[in-house]
Amino acid sequence: MRQALSELLQQQSLQQISVQKLTSTAQLTRGTFYLHYKDKTDFYEQTEQQVIDEWFATARTVIAPEGKSMSGFSLGPALRYVDRHHQILTVLLHPQFTQFRPRLQQRFERELLAFSQQLPATASEGSPIDIQITFLTSAFLGLVEHWLNDNRRYRSEFLAQSFRQLATPDVTPLAAWFALSGTDIALHSEKSLT
Repeated sequence: MRQALSELLQQQSLQQISVQKLTSTAQLTRGTFYLHYKDKTDFYEQTEQQVIDEWFATARTVIAPEGKSMSGFSLGPALRYVDRHHQILTVLLHPQFTQFRPRLQQRFERELLAFSQQLPATASEGSPIDIQITFLTSAFLGLVEHWLNDNRRYRSEFLAQSFRQLATPDVTPLAAWFALSGTDIALHSEKSLT
Protein backbone atom coordinates (compact mmCIF):
# COMPACT_ATOMS: atom_id res chain seq x y z
CA MET A 1 0.00 0.00 0.00
CA ARG A 2 2.87 2.39 0.73
CA GLN A 3 4.34 1.75 -2.69
CA ALA A 4 0.95 2.33 -4.30
CA LEU A 5 0.58 5.61 -2.43
CA SER A 6 4.06 6.72 -3.55
CA GLU A 7 3.29 5.87 -7.18
CA LEU A 8 -0.07 7.62 -7.20
CA LEU A 9 1.29 10.79 -5.61
CA GLN A 10 3.74 11.18 -8.48
CA GLN A 11 0.78 11.83 -10.78
CA GLN A 12 -1.97 13.32 -8.62
CA SER A 13 -2.71 15.14 -5.38
CA LEU A 14 -3.63 13.46 -2.13
CA GLN A 15 -7.25 14.59 -2.49
CA GLN A 16 -7.52 12.92 -5.91
CA ILE A 17 -6.48 9.51 -4.61
CA SER A 18 -9.41 7.24 -3.82
CA VAL A 19 -9.53 3.91 -2.01
CA GLN A 20 -10.29 2.34 -5.40
CA LYS A 21 -7.13 3.84 -6.94
CA LEU A 22 -5.04 2.75 -3.94
CA THR A 23 -6.28 -0.82 -3.95
CA SER A 24 -6.09 -1.14 -7.71
CA THR A 25 -2.50 0.12 -7.77
CA ALA A 26 -1.56 -2.14 -4.85
CA GLN A 27 -3.39 -5.05 -6.52
CA LEU A 28 -5.57 -5.62 -3.46
CA THR A 29 -9.32 -5.85 -3.09
CA ARG A 30 -11.27 -3.09 -1.42
CA GLY A 31 -12.47 -5.68 1.09
CA THR A 32 -8.88 -6.34 2.14
CA PHE A 33 -8.32 -2.61 2.53
CA TYR A 34 -11.39 -2.24 4.75
CA LEU A 35 -10.29 -5.15 6.94
CA HIS A 36 -7.35 -3.00 8.04
CA TYR A 37 -8.52 0.61 7.64
CA LYS A 38 -11.77 2.53 8.23
CA ASP A 39 -11.12 4.86 5.29
CA LYS A 40 -8.22 6.48 3.45
CA THR A 41 -7.67 9.00 6.26
CA ASP A 42 -7.23 6.09 8.67
CA PHE A 43 -4.81 4.50 6.19
CA TYR A 44 -2.77 7.71 6.00
CA GLU A 45 -2.68 8.10 9.80
CA GLN A 46 -1.73 4.46 10.40
CA THR A 47 0.95 4.64 7.70
CA GLU A 48 2.42 7.77 9.27
CA GLN A 49 2.49 6.20 12.74
CA GLN A 50 3.90 2.90 11.44
CA VAL A 51 6.76 4.68 9.66
CA ILE A 52 7.61 6.68 12.78
CA ASP A 53 7.46 3.58 15.00
CA GLU A 54 9.55 1.51 12.56
CA TRP A 55 12.14 4.27 12.26
CA PHE A 56 12.57 4.60 16.01
CA ALA A 57 12.59 0.82 16.55
CA THR A 58 15.32 0.49 13.90
CA ALA A 59 17.41 3.21 15.52
CA ARG A 60 16.95 2.17 19.15
CA THR A 61 20.22 1.47 20.89
CA VAL A 62 21.65 1.45 24.36
CA ILE A 63 24.30 4.01 25.18
CA ALA A 64 26.24 4.45 28.39
CA PRO A 65 27.38 8.04 28.90
CA GLU A 66 29.14 8.29 32.25
CA GLY A 67 28.67 4.51 32.73
CA LYS A 68 24.87 4.61 33.04
CA SER A 69 22.87 2.64 30.43
CA MET A 70 20.28 4.74 28.60
CA SER A 71 18.21 4.52 25.46
CA GLY A 72 19.74 6.26 22.46
CA PHE A 73 19.16 6.81 18.74
CA SER A 74 21.67 5.03 16.52
CA LEU A 75 22.41 7.23 13.52
CA GLY A 76 23.74 4.44 11.25
CA PRO A 77 20.61 2.26 11.30
CA ALA A 78 18.35 5.34 11.40
CA LEU A 79 19.80 6.80 8.19
CA ARG A 80 19.91 3.40 6.47
CA TYR A 81 16.19 3.14 7.25
CA VAL A 82 15.66 6.52 5.57
CA ASP A 83 17.71 5.33 2.60
CA ARG A 84 15.73 2.08 2.22
CA HIS A 85 12.36 3.78 2.73
CA HIS A 86 13.13 7.03 0.94
CA GLN A 87 10.03 6.87 -1.28
CA ILE A 88 7.48 6.75 1.53
CA LEU A 89 9.41 9.22 3.67
CA THR A 90 9.63 11.69 0.79
CA VAL A 91 5.88 11.31 0.32
CA LEU A 92 5.05 11.72 4.01
CA LEU A 93 7.34 14.73 4.41
CA HIS A 94 5.53 16.50 1.55
CA PRO A 95 3.34 19.41 2.74
CA GLN A 96 0.20 17.48 1.64
CA PHE A 97 0.71 15.32 4.72
CA THR A 98 0.16 18.07 7.26
CA GLN A 99 0.41 15.84 10.35
CA PHE A 100 3.49 13.69 9.64
CA ARG A 101 6.31 16.16 10.27
CA PRO A 102 4.73 17.56 13.46
CA ARG A 103 4.18 14.00 14.77
CA LEU A 104 7.73 13.04 13.89
CA GLN A 105 9.08 16.20 15.50
CA GLN A 106 7.04 15.55 18.66
CA ARG A 107 8.42 12.01 18.88
CA PHE A 108 12.01 13.28 18.64
CA GLU A 109 11.27 15.94 21.24
CA ARG A 110 9.67 13.40 23.60
CA GLU A 111 12.60 10.97 23.25
CA LEU A 112 15.18 13.72 23.77
CA LEU A 113 13.29 15.05 26.81
CA ALA A 114 13.24 11.55 28.35
CA PHE A 115 16.97 11.27 27.68
CA SER A 116 17.64 14.69 29.22
CA GLN A 117 15.90 13.65 32.43
CA GLN A 118 18.49 10.91 32.90
CA LEU A 119 21.47 13.25 32.51
CA PRO A 120 23.13 15.12 35.35
CA ALA A 121 21.75 18.58 36.13
CA THR A 122 24.85 20.09 34.53
CA ALA A 123 23.49 19.12 31.08
CA SER A 124 21.44 22.32 30.97
CA GLU A 125 24.13 24.67 32.25
CA GLY A 126 25.07 26.03 28.81
CA SER A 127 21.68 26.19 27.13
CA PRO A 128 18.27 25.30 28.52
CA ILE A 129 17.10 21.75 27.72
CA ASP A 130 14.16 22.95 25.59
CA ILE A 131 16.53 24.93 23.34
CA GLN A 132 18.86 21.93 22.99
CA ILE A 133 15.89 19.69 22.11
CA THR A 134 14.55 22.15 19.54
CA PHE A 135 17.99 22.64 18.00
CA LEU A 136 18.80 18.92 17.68
CA THR A 137 15.35 17.96 16.41
CA SER A 138 15.29 20.72 13.81
CA ALA A 139 18.87 20.06 12.73
CA PHE A 140 18.41 16.32 12.32
CA LEU A 141 15.04 16.49 10.54
CA GLY A 142 16.28 19.34 8.34
CA LEU A 143 19.32 17.29 7.39
CA VAL A 144 17.17 14.25 6.56
CA GLU A 145 14.81 16.33 4.42
CA HIS A 146 17.72 17.96 2.60
CA TRP A 147 19.27 14.53 1.99
CA LEU A 148 16.00 13.18 0.55
CA ASN A 149 15.48 16.28 -1.61
CA ASP A 150 19.08 15.94 -2.84
CA ASN A 151 18.44 12.34 -3.98
CA ARG A 152 20.51 10.94 -1.09
CA ARG A 153 23.74 12.14 -2.66
CA TYR A 154 25.83 11.29 0.42
CA ARG A 155 26.27 7.87 1.97
CA SER A 156 24.19 7.31 5.08
CA GLU A 157 27.32 6.59 7.14
CA PHE A 158 28.96 9.82 6.02
CA LEU A 159 25.81 11.76 6.84
CA ALA A 160 25.64 10.17 10.31
CA GLN A 161 29.22 11.06 11.07
CA SER A 162 28.84 14.56 9.67
CA PHE A 163 25.81 15.17 11.86
CA ARG A 164 27.65 14.03 14.99
CA GLN A 165 30.64 16.14 14.01
CA LEU A 166 28.36 19.19 13.86
CA ALA A 167 26.26 18.31 16.90
CA THR A 168 28.73 17.14 19.50
CA PRO A 169 28.02 16.33 23.15
CA ASP A 170 30.75 18.83 24.08
CA VAL A 171 28.63 21.66 22.70
CA THR A 172 25.16 20.24 23.34
CA PRO A 173 25.03 17.48 25.98
CA LEU A 174 21.80 16.04 24.54
CA ALA A 175 23.65 15.30 21.29
CA ALA A 176 24.95 12.16 23.03
CA TRP A 177 21.50 10.63 22.37
CA PHE A 178 22.40 10.50 18.67
CA ALA A 179 24.82 7.58 18.81
CA LEU A 180 27.32 6.83 16.06
CA SER A 181 26.81 3.10 16.57
CA GLY A 182 25.92 1.25 13.43
CA THR A 183 28.20 3.21 11.10
CA ASP A 184 30.88 1.28 9.31
CA ILE A 185 33.10 3.84 7.58
CA ALA A 186 35.52 6.37 8.95
CA LEU A 187 34.81 10.03 8.38
CA HIS A 188 36.98 11.24 5.54
CA SER A 189 36.79 13.53 2.58
CA GLU A 190 34.70 11.18 0.42
CA LYS A 191 31.37 12.95 0.51
CA SER A 192 29.43 11.54 -2.34
CA LEU A 193 28.43 8.40 -4.11
CA THR A 194 28.62 10.28 -7.38
